Amino acid sequence: MFFCFYFSFQTVKEIHWNVLESLSKVARFSRDTAATILEHPYARPILPHLPPVVNNLIQTEPTRSVIDEYDPGRVYLAKWASSINEASRAERLEKSDESFPGRRRRRWSDSEPKRWEEETEDELTLPPVHAIRTDPLNAEKWFSFFDTEGRLKVELNEVREAVFRGGIENDIRIDVWKFFLKVYPWDSSRVERENLLDAKAQQYWALKREWWDSPEVLNSDDFKEQKMRIEKDVIRTDRTMEFFAIEDMPHPDPLISASSKTTNKKLEAMKDILMTYHFYNKDLGYVQGMSDLLAPVLIVMEDEVSAFWAFVGFMERMKSNFYRDQSGMRRQLLTLEHLIKFMDPPLYKHLKNTESLNLFFCFRWILIWFKREFDWEHVKYIWEVIWSDYLCTSFHLFVALAILDKHRMVIIEYLKQFDEILKVCDPATIEI
Repeated sequence: MFFCFYFSFQTVKEIHWNVLESLSKVARFSRDTAATILEHPYARPILPHLPPVVNNLIQTEPTRSVIDEYDPGRVYLAKWASSINEASRAERLEKSDESFPGRRRRRWSDSEPKRWEEETEDELTLPPVHAIRTDPLNAEKWFSFFDTEGRLKVELNEVREAVFRGGIENDIRIDVWKFFLKVYPWDSSRVERENLLDAKAQQYWALKREWWDSPEVLNSDDFKEQKMRIEKDVIRTDRTMEFFAIEDMPHPDPLISASSKTTNKKLEAMKDILMTYHFYNKDLGYVQGMSDLLAPVLIVMEDEVSAFWAFVGFMERMKSNFYRDQSGMRRQLLTLEHLIKFMDPPLYKHLKNTESLNLFFCFRWILIWFKREFDWEHVKYIWEVIWSDYLCTSFHLFVALAILDKHRMVIIEYLKQFDEILKVCDPATIEI
């Protein structure tokens, strides 16, 4: 995966390998603020034991906007606070050991530095790399990739490279996205794809009827809870887009609507897709943030059936972002931390000194792949470049790294506290 290092950066002056280093200590967290953040059930067992550190964490607008809109953000902070408690407990035990040398527990690394803590004395200079950009993939080029039966006749990597280097023109985007989002297999023929889409349509309507036509499900507490959550999220998702903006029909359930008694077919289709996905993927269900991922897919696909199966394919890739224990997000943010440490030691050192290595300011970037950070046209382009998997399967982390690189001097020179660095994730504050 480190092939991607050459994409955005040229020089690395220091290399520190300390993959086991814990998240930075937090120094300004009051008990009242912790209680506000940690109202999630994951956090309740540790509340009585939290050390009094970081007072300003959720008093900033960027933090509040993330934890208010995305349940995963609240869980991530709860897990982070739990790790703080564990680190504090370990530190107390270590101090206790130092006070009573006879009880000291010998650790294998007590006296000698770990291999990954050793610093290189020489500078490591990477060769300059110039990214080659091309025009977007157009219809002529796209159709040239297929034979007369509609089967791919070139190496898949050639298609990936074309999309990675130039993106996709609008008139063929719906077809190309269906391949990248696994609605269509890459080795299928045109006839096979037509038959497959018919079968998927029947499967979708059957899935939808499982809740749509079931009084038992419609009256269940789970359904009512999810319906309220989906309604709340959908009515505030991309409402400035013409596709979702105009409300030209009565709301089918006005009692549940939080803001309006009218709606439109596209909004209702998005709600139905998300509810069907909740029952389709029973292990994961619906989680806040999924509406942000569905909206562009629905706009491109236009119809409910294609949008559902494209969303299913997208979620196969994104589902770990929405695990309730936040293991997927923590793994990606930890990987990003290691990339920063490898690629930009001065920035890493600054983030460490400002107690910002939890990278919460990057949380929304990773959760919904920069959906709120870029305009609609750029979001489409960024997503399809990432989907191409041309250089690696985690290219979104290098997009995040490039954003940090663009603003590194501002961060290092002017942002001296964690709550100030949080502004990096706020598009209203910094133009990404």
